[in-house]
Amino acid sequence: MAKTDGTGDAPGTRDASEKPDWALSRRERRAKARAAAGEPPRKRRGWILWLVLALALAGGAAWYISGGAERLASLRGEEGAEGEVASDAAPTEAAEPADQVMQLLPSELAEVQPARLRETVKATGSLSPSRQLAIPAEVSARVTEVLVRAGDAVEAGQLLVQLDVETLRNQLDQQRATAEATRAQLRLAQTQLERTQSLVGRGLSPESQLDAGQAEVDQLAASLAAQEKAVANAEESLKHARVVAPFVGVISAREVDPGAYVATGTALLSLVDLSTLEFEAAVPVRYTPELAAGQVVELSVEGVAGRDFTGTVDRISPVAIEGTRMLPVYVVIENPEILLRGGMFAAGRVVLEEKEDALGIPADALREDDDGPFVLKRDGDRVVRQPVEVARTWEAGAVVEIAAGLEPGDVIVAQPLDQLRAGSRILVVGEDQ
Repeated sequence: MAKTDGTGDAPGTRDASEKPDWALSRRERRAKARAAAGEPPRKRRGWILWLVLALALAGGAAWYISGGAERLASLRGEEGAEGEVASDAAPTEAAEPADQVMQLLPSELAEVQPARLRETVKATGSLSPSRQLAIPAEVSARVTEVLVRAGDAVEAGQLLVQLDVETLRNQLDQQRATAEATRAQLRLAQTQLERTQSLVGRGLSPESQLDAGQAEVDQLAASLAAQEKAVANAEESLKHARVVAPFVGVISAREVDPGAYVATGTALLSLVDLSTLEFEAAVPVRYTPELAAGQVVELSVEGVAGRDFTGTVDRISPVAIEGTRMLPVYVVIENPEILLRGGMFAAGRVVLEEKEDALGIPADALREDDDGPFVLKRDGDRVVRQPVEVARTWEAGAVVEIAAGLEPGDVIVAQPLDQLRAGSRILVVGEDQ
């Protein structure tokens, strides 16, 4: 142990007053100045503050740890109590499922009844008249009268346009006159030929005159044949001056007005037959093997609310629409009431296959476990497990055909209600209890 003198300073330790000024630290110089001024030395309390702070932190930590443990213990105790309650209640729930009553909406139940099940494919497209014709002028002439307008319904044989007949009659008269003159010349040439033959037979005329007479008769006969054909053409042209409707329909366009001169082939009117329309539908190409002429198509038409129409597949295109995976299918639709018009948009379904009087249920009603497929069937105020045998699905899997296990009139749960179990009690909203 180090020895101390009477001042209590350890050996080798010198008072600041014994040190020269240059050897004093800043703190020692401040202490020396305070001593020279007669002030008491400043006590060093910084270590006390650090000690207090350390003690406070240690106490706070101890308090937090102690409180956290208590809270943790409290929470664990609550969880344990709840677990005990739950474990005590679980056997009761498992043992008594019938005590639970689940409310069901009428829409969550379905009554099984025989129905027509179908497999269909969606088809969309537009309507067009099955017969439409641009009526042309079949003779060059001036239009004297147009008797119809767009939208007019016409009968077969009804006069639509009248062309100028005066010029046509003059042409016909001229052709007839020319043919008549040639006919007279032919008769005269034939008479002369007969006379020449007689003279040649008696040796009174040379053989060359007989040849010349025969050539003249042949030429006149050929000219008369051509002229008679011209007469027939002129008569036909005169008939074509009356433009009539070739079939019953509606005028869809009027292209000329009275006074216009039209050449042969010029379009005068457009006529459509609306009694039968064609629905050009687009169907995904993957259904091609199942499509066939004669299949029924049920459709609704935009603009004709509340009415459904039925058509028949007439033909199927061998080529898909370019740039798509859709196949054109042409459907014939009868339109006796003329409710439909060309250009209307329609959407419908092609019936690929159907079965009458089959038992079908919604696909959501079918359940399955280790024992096989089943449904929840209503039995009074409970539902019971009813095993079923599935025949096949319809409507792209939305409907399941049941081969065995259900009878007409059975009521089943139609929705996938996972919380509903066999044996559960049910209460149907709105039913009299």
